[in-house]
Amino acid sequence: MHNSSISIPVSDSDSDEPSGRSRVRVRRKRKKPGPRGKTDLTRWVITKLLKWWPVLLFFLAAALLTYEASKIAGGKPPSSRVKKSEVATRNGDKPQGNLNRLDPTTHVVGGVRERCLKLLPPEELEQLDIPMDKESGIPIKKVVYMTETEKPVEEGNFNLSRQHFVGTRFNLFTGNQTLEQREQSFKATETAGIHCGFYSEKGGFRISDEDKNYMQTCKVVVSTCAFGGGDDLYQPIGMSETSLQKVCYVAFWDDITLVTQKEQGHKVGENHFIGKWRIIIVKDLPFTDQRLNGKIPKMLAHRLFVNARYSIWVDSKSQFRRDPLGVLEALLWRSNSELAISEHGARSSMYDEAKAVVKKNKATPEEVEIQVKQYHRDGLPEDKRFNGKKALAEASIIVRKHTPTTNLFMCLWFNEVVRFTSRDQLSFPYVLWRLKGLRNINMFPVCTRKDLVNSMGHIRKAKPLKILKFRPIICMIMLQRIIFCTAVLLAIASVILLALFSPVPHTKNTTRHRLALSLYIQHPQVGSPVPISVAPPATTGALIFHHTLTEGPESTSRVIGKAQGFIIPNEHFAHSAFNIIYLTFYTQKYSGSISIRAKNVSHKKKEELKVVGGTESFAFARGHAVFAQTDEEIFNLDATYHIKLHLKFPNRSQIIPG
Repeated sequence: MHNSSISIPVSDSDSDEPSGRSRVRVRRKRKKPGPRGKTDLTRWVITKLLKWWPVLLFFLAAALLTYEASKIAGGKPPSSRVKKSEVATRNGDKPQGNLNRLDPTTHVVGGVRERCLKLLPPEELEQLDIPMDKESGIPIKKVVYMTETEKPVEEGNFNLSRQHFVGTRFNLFTGNQTLEQREQSFKATETAGIHCGFYSEKGGFRISDEDKNYMQTCKVVVSTCAFGGGDDLYQPIGMSETSLQKVCYVAFWDDITLVTQKEQGHKVGENHFIGKWRIIIVKDLPFTDQRLNGKIPKMLAHRLFVNARYSIWVDSKSQFRRDPLGVLEALLWRSNSELAISEHGARSSMYDEAKAVVKKNKATPEEVEIQVKQYHRDGLPEDKRFNGKKALAEASIIVRKHTPTTNLFMCLWFNEVVRFTSRDQLSFPYVLWRLKGLRNINMFPVCTRKDLVNSMGHIRKAKPLKILKFRPIICMIMLQRIIFCTAVLLAIASVILLALFSPVPHTKNTTRHRLALSLYIQHPQVGSPVPISVAPPATTGALIFHHTLTEGPESTSRVIGKAQGFIIPNEHFAHSAFNIIYLTFYTQKYSGSISIRAKNVSHKKKEELKVVGGTESFAFARGHAVFAQTDEEIFNLDATYHIKLHLKFPNRSQIIPG
């Protein structure tokens, strides 16, 4: 350093170690920078999670809150569109989509455009009445329905202790129809006995006595159903005053649909009506498949409405828009038919329909294959026409007279749907082919079906019964509200926790790890080579020194390193980058070096210098070093210096490796 301050004379050939303490120091290889290891990455992730968990919790709660709010407030696009159109209709505005359209559907016949469904004029519709029954020449006079009390328990594989029979979808509602009984049921005899639902009181599909009394008053009924919270309820339109007085409109719901419709604004009145529809709530649905549950009111209307003479089934995805008595006159009475159903619009063969069902994933290939093989084994032809019309039906609308023949037909059709797949288009042509007694059937074209209803499409997917049957209905009613309230509480708690335990940002005043060391610079012992100096300390020049570091002030203390430096004490070089003192350590605990800036060194017995860096154990070190001469004289080349190091390090996971 400067000539009279802390000039430290050194020998030009002084070794790194004092004589008698010869040791070889192996410098550790510095690790090359690279990607973090798994341990470091895991530690980093855990550190960040522990530090920022309130923020993470807040964003999760906010996301859940936003989702539930949008779902409850307005997150129902399809149903909301329908609801808007209903509001528009009530306000006199033009309705949206197909809802409430009364315009007729037409087609061209022989170059002339005609209406698909030829109804009577309005004045004649008002005068329509239900005709008296005529004597029928068909062999089927009566249908006897098998029930638990009429059928021996031990026959077949029936077991009342089970809700569902092993390997089948037959249950206490359907009874367990054997293959032999199935074959016998297709024979048209004067008195036909058949399984046709409602086999046991334990089978389910329970209806209140009040609703049963109402249903017994119906002579003509238009029915629909929605189970599992499916489609919305569309009010029928286009009926005459006579039909309003003589026709029952009945919609079958379960508890889930009741809750869903309440959320859509469709509330059942005290008289059990919504508009023109009488709502009948069904308890204990017998099937886990909601499509099968929907087949009960669709195919077994004669079992539900025991005194009805006529029924019209309308799928829940459609709005019925014609006068019911006018429809009966046009499709049944005028042609002396007992059953009217729409032809399939795309295909004519059951075998082609089976391929389409599999392709569209409406049933599994295995169950479709079982059904097709059974029908092929029974001899079902591949004919695409039946009595001059398509053999395949689209069964969204069924118009029929409740006669023994049609009742037997619907029972046979229902049993086939339960035995095989719920795709009723597959089993319809088979039952029609097997039951020779049903001849008076009207397979009306697709354009007639389009004239009968406004097709709205399915609004939402019905919830499977297997998911809901084990939960109390009150939980389903309150589920969305519980989730919403939970989200709000989580968001509030997150804000409070964030305010109380907010992470401290990184600043220059952040607490750092610190280290204090005390050591001594020793002059070479007597007999060692003369210190090297480019110029005498009293004159301008450069001073190179190379001394040892010890733990204590005695020359015999343990050597812990070395002190090296190159100092130009000239004031013109006071700020030179060469004026650096290096303290190098090679102990078991510490390794590496510390760089001390020696600019503006004055002639003082005690000097405080700045630590500007370090390597290995002292990487990124900052702080100050106090040099104090232990001898009395202010400047002495042979003096011993006491160094006190006060170091601080950045906030690292490993500050000073051993």
